[in-house]
Amino acid sequence: MPVLQNRVGVALVSLLLAAGCARDRGSREAPPGGTVAQAETGAPAPARAAPSGAPPQFNCGSQQILELGPEVPPDFSQVVGQEDANCFAWQQFIALNWPESGMDGGTAGFGTPGDLEPVQWQTYMSTGQLFLPDGGAPPAWGTQARITDACLAEAGLSVGQARERLPLMVASKFAENFFPGSANQAFPFDGSPAWLGAPGDTNVWYDVKVNQPEYDYIVDAGLYNAANQLALVDSGVPVVLPQGAYQPAPGSVGAIELKSAWMEVANPSDARWNTYKLSPAVVVDPSTQRCRTATVALVGLHIIHATQSQPSIIWATFEHDANAPDQGTDAGTDAWNFFDAACSPRTLTVPANCAADGTSTEVTVGCEPNVPPPYHIGGGCPGPVPIQVTRLTPIDPMAKRVNQLVQHNIATHFPDSVWKHYVLVNVLWSTNPSPSPTKPVKAPLPFAAPTPSGSVAIANTTMETYIQRTADFGQGPQASNCIVCHRNATLAGKTGIASDFSFVFGLAQGLPPSQAPSLKSMRLTPSEKAAVAHPPTMRRIIQ
Repeated sequence: MPVLQNRVGVALVSLLLAAGCARDRGSREAPPGGTVAQAETGAPAPARAAPSGAPPQFNCGSQQILELGPEVPPDFSQVVGQEDANCFAWQQFIALNWPESGMDGGTAGFGTPGDLEPVQWQTYMSTGQLFLPDGGAPPAWGTQARITDACLAEAGLSVGQARERLPLMVASKFAENFFPGSANQAFPFDGSPAWLGAPGDTNVWYDVKVNQPEYDYIVDAGLYNAANQLALVDSGVPVVLPQGAYQPAPGSVGAIELKSAWMEVANPSDARWNTYKLSPAVVVDPSTQRCRTATVALVGLHIIHATQSQPSIIWATFEHDANAPDQGTDAGTDAWNFFDAACSPRTLTVPANCAADGTSTEVTVGCEPNVPPPYHIGGGCPGPVPIQVTRLTPIDPMAKRVNQLVQHNIATHFPDSVWKHYVLVNVLWSTNPSPSPTKPVKAPLPFAAPTPSGSVAIANTTMETYIQRTADFGQGPQASNCIVCHRNATLAGKTGIASDFSFVFGLAQGLPPSQAPSLKSMRLTPSEKAAVAHPPTMRRIIQ
């Protein structure tokens, strides 16, 4: 695997060398292919002719020429409006989901149903490897995550068999080692449960990965260790993620973080799963804490990307088109991942420390959509049950039009591709971005001229399930979107110093005692204190 992953980096560099200037010139040519305007009228969008052996291309928006290939666009400089921003997001999604085996010009298909091989972003480094429990140095880039021997034995796997499996142990979008009330914690701010139950009494699993430029930045500066973060602050140097740029050649892709949501699949041979990206995995059973094998389906993906033209980050979110119906609409007869028209309430007996209020011994999961679960999972608590979900803010009409255009072009060249069943929800960016800080500053960071407007809610049903419309992270209720949360991201410890919109730095261990969180220094509710005193956690299975 390390050899293949190194090849990914080489391929990206050579692609940028060949395509950076060509993309700038190409955006000014008369569009020969389909456009979003054609998608609006329902007219087919013919694929743009490309030189023999080159990735297929098609026009999207006013400035973008998209390729069905593995080149990740390094900067946002050609974007002049929301339509272009949506196209840029799709170019990222296509490239990052390009099969690893096709990165060097191989013949692997794009989104072949049933393909369990990793795509480009799956070869990136997991934060579970990057931020170790002892604050120690992470393994070299490209090192395969090593599952513990005890976990392998429980799952009945050899080291070799586990090599291609995704280790999953995070049952909530938000890392469990964030202290309740910490500025590093996004939601729920009070430490309440935030897992998402799926059919078959399983739960959605989450993983966060960073690309090599971000990995190199963190490792070179020693920022995987919380004490080193404090030393950086003391030296007057801010945390600023590396920013992608076309120039100087060959340029750099810049820092990319990806947060993925995976749903367990009981019967992967069922034709239903031919529309999903599938991966083999090892998971921790939430109720028994024992390891088992599973096949998981990708149901949600956040992509955040730092570039020179967008130093306050480009925020894009995608999900599968069968996740949940719009609130108040007819759900139809199709099977939804997180909505059941025949839902019945479930009442469970739980230990008091598992209950959200820290005292109840009987809880009920009802059928009202988008209500946080009333109990924790993990650490001796009952397992998950399905949660009813609807989409509270319909997908933006412009995003829908771009989705239609891109899906058509994917289907033209890869008729059975699973990727034509994923949709862009929205993209958040700035028409007048705030510059990166030149010295350490306190959170929240400014985010000027948000586009769409800061009054527009942006939510992925698999990740912002319970805060789809409004959220309050200390500045009062606001429309829920990426930046309302991420502008509060800080380094580890109690300094409150901003970490360039990224929560991953808050995962670092190795704080000196003076900076360690303390119950005495925080005003916590009884339920928060219960969560700290009896934290139901998931077992760590990565060495």
